[in-house]
Amino acid sequence: MRRHRIKATEKQKRGGCLIFDSKNGENMENFNQISTDEIINQIKEAPIQFSEKRLDTIPGIRFEDYLAELMERYHCTPGQLIIRTCLSKPYIYQVLKGERVPGRDVILRISLAMKASVDETQRMLTLAEKGVLYPKVKRDAAILCCIEAKRSLEYTNLFLEEHGEKKLL
Repeated sequence: MRRHRIKATEKQKRGGCLIFDSKNGENMENFNQISTDEIINQIKEAPIQFSEKRLDTIPGIRFEDYLAELMERYHCTPGQLIIRTCLSKPYIYQVLKGERVPGRDVILRISLAMKASVDETQRMLTLAEKGVLYPKVKRDAAILCCIEAKRSLEYTNLFLEEHGEKKLL
């Protein structure tokens, strides 16, 4: 089955593109709903064709857009984020506008402040081009435990300190 991207709405320009079956033109699914494994299989099966025809159909997702999406999902306002992360107002607004890309520890603070999932945290780290949490690293494993348990930033810092690891603050 051949699929092609067709631009449709402003929302799709920001976050995703519809995929259509080229045989009958039916909307198959949203690009964001295609599994990573399926995309990897398409690349393995036909790398040249993928690069020529589909590479440009992969939507670019910016860190600040994904953060805004998560803030909306978790009903977190910029003011709440400022308080929960102990970051300055100008810094948070620069991040939200895309004027600054936060460091790894700041992204982890943001994740803990919103009580984001491990997958959402890993995606934020990836979009910001920071290293994802690696469970074979003691500090990362401790942070993963806290994210999974929906612990606060304060609790996480105490937990890290108890285990001889550097705090996020």
